[in-house]
Amino acid sequence: MSKNRIKLNICGCECVISSEDSEGYMRSVGEEVQKTIEAIMDRNERISTTMAAITAALSYCDDAHKATDTAENLRTQIKDYLEDSSHARLEAEESRREIERLKREIQTLRARLSSAGEEVPEGTGAEKAPPIAPGANVPHPQTGSFSHVTPQADGPDPDGFMSFFEKKTDEP
Repeated sequence: MSKNRIKLNICGCECVISSEDSEGYMRSVGEEVQKTIEAIMDRNERISTTMAAITAALSYCDDAHKATDTAENLRTQIKDYLEDSSHARLEAEESRREIERLKREIQTLRARLSSAGEEVPEGTGAEKAPPIAPGANVPHPQTGSFSHVTPQADGPDPDGFMSFFEKKTDEP
């Protein structure tokens, strides 16, 4: 891009600016600087043009530093948000995989129930389970009744959790 040479007159001081920016943009910047200097001089009639220009320069420099700090803060926040978003996306994908795994497990269990001759409740989706091929190795659930086992002196607690699930024997 070529450099533009622009002649500006700010508060009676002519200066030539060389910039890659457009002439219109540079003129608008020059007008803004002149308005700022004039506003400072209007507030204090004793201030010189040089002091007003220095005050304006300090003000613009302060604004630039604050804008840079704000931009850096925003960049940091965006970076943090992107990292959080990435973690959330990974967690969501992991959850979708877990849901699919659980759906397949449910389908397998419903298929086992239906192949074992158990009645499958309507509306559970088990009636949509794929048929199991003949000769497929599908374990059948155990059948029988379950009850408490007789306690032994040093054995498990008769009212304990696991004793409830012990298989009842047909002994008299």
